[in-house]
Amino acid sequence: MFVSFEGIDGSGKTSLSNQVCERLRAAGHSVLHAREKGILGSAVARRVRELTRDARLLEMSPRTELFLNLARETQQLDEIVRPALAGGGIVVADRSLHSLVALAAAGRGLPREEVEAAVRVGAAGTWPDLVVLVDVDPDLARLRKRVGKILEGRDRDEESRKGLAGAGLQVRVRRHLRAEAERDPSRWIVTSNEGRPLAELAEEVAEAILARVAARDSLRPPRSRRAGGSPGEAEAAPERIAARFRAAIGALAEDEPHLAAFLLSGIPGAPEHALRAGLAPRSPRLVARSLDGLGDPAAFALRRALAPEVPEDVLRGLGDDPSPEAMALRELLFDEAPEAALAGLSLNGSSEAWELRARGLERGALAAVLEGLAGLDEAEGWALREEGMRRELHRAVARSLAGVSGGRADALRVALADRDRLAALRSTQDVDGEVARELRERLFDRAAKRVLRSLSGLDAPYAWGLRERALPSTKEALDSVDGMDHPRAWALREVGVQLWPATAVSSLRHLAPTERGRALVSRALRAAPGSLPVLRNAHAAFARAALAAEAAPAARVEEAACSI
Repeated sequence: MFVSFEGIDGSGKTSLSNQVCERLRAAGHSVLHAREKGILGSAVARRVRELTRDARLLEMSPRTELFLNLARETQQLDEIVRPALAGGGIVVADRSLHSLVALAAAGRGLPREEVEAAVRVGAAGTWPDLVVLVDVDPDLARLRKRVGKILEGRDRDEESRKGLAGAGLQVRVRRHLRAEAERDPSRWIVTSNEGRPLAELAEEVAEAILARVAARDSLRPPRSRRAGGSPGEAEAAPERIAARFRAAIGALAEDEPHLAAFLLSGIPGAPEHALRAGLAPRSPRLVARSLDGLGDPAAFALRRALAPEVPEDVLRGLGDDPSPEAMALRELLFDEAPEAALAGLSLNGSSEAWELRARGLERGALAAVLEGLAGLDEAEGWALREEGMRRELHRAVARSLAGVSGGRADALRVALADRDRLAALRSTQDVDGEVARELRERLFDRAAKRVLRSLSGLDAPYAWGLRERALPSTKEALDSVDGMDHPRAWALREVGVQLWPATAVSSLRHLAPTERGRALVSRALRAAPGSLPVLRNAHAAFARAALAAEAAPAARVEEAACSI
């Protein structure tokens, strides 16, 4: 029997398929996983996959990508799957032909009949006998994927070609796979990987496969249960949202402590710190990261407690905080995690920051020093950027140019564009001008996600045009209007709340407590009932806005005192 696990990136199909294989083997069956632990069994297929993931290959057309993906799957079938099936065993695949069709037709927009005709040739009659669709909210899947990258030390990696298309691609792929499952329920099992222990899910899927192997007619689909609160509740009262979110985190903490900690990222408040303290023994790395943007005494106390165990994550969780407390931690932990200490020095031209950079250069960590130069237009910084270009550290140089405008910066962007266009595009973050606009407009069709990220906070006619073009297909159009109180930003939110409810809410920032903001939160809760990402973003927006409102009077008093 040939069983494939399908689902969008971050759905958990890799972990689930591995656990199911263990249970099938324990039941006495011969089982081959064609992609054990996410690694393709065929060396040829692995080499082909490298091409399709390389984000530098911007000119690769959707048809070329289709045939490369088909070559990968055909090789897997010929070399791994068919020989194992001939031996009478169970073969499990983490993705197979159905994902290929979904990506090409729904994700990239190729004519479905043409895609299916090509795939039939590659399949040569070998299709999965049973398909397990691991279904999950795309927003939650994206968060899980980010957590996985942090735990694997890949959170600083560049995104793949598929990632450049933006979050909308995963939504379209999910819609396609769900439609396929509805069309052929006798061959598909749909199981929701939300709010349930993975071990419980694996047991049920394994039972369903064993039932099919035994040729029993009754196939009991696994139960599904969504996380995040009562499905019909759309009340936008901050206190009620806070209570629901904290209860959801408490329920999630037992089975997914890393995700629970990550969902607390940047949210202030004593109850949130209590949740972090409870999660710290099981997920110290994600708890340390979750403190990003928090500068209260409790946050720094927790950082100091975690520093001996996870120094790099403590430093990453500082962001670019220039406060004396943050700089003291960078000084203290520099020897344990120099690159993380240096990367957090963006916008920091203090003597203490330059002393740390000098220590980094003594260690040969030029790339990390460059990453921490963002926003600095100083002579020392330009000398380091020129050295970075000589050493071909293009991505690090690009990061150093974020927030730096002017002719000298634009000349370097032009030079970068000849060597690494995506790096050049990254360098336009927080700046505008002729060079930045030309790069954005030229690369928009091939790297919409990266272009939209570079537009964050930008109020320019062409920027609004790009956002409006992208809104139907990807959420990053809304990410780029975070906190913007502009008529066109509100228009994007009003339309986007039905398409991307979690992102529409997160884009509110300090606007969440306004009458219009609360109305938008209510619409988002109705559009995605039970969605934990929507609930989380609503609570985060209200909590941060409340903290800012509390700090404002104190800031005014301090300003008045300074002016006397």
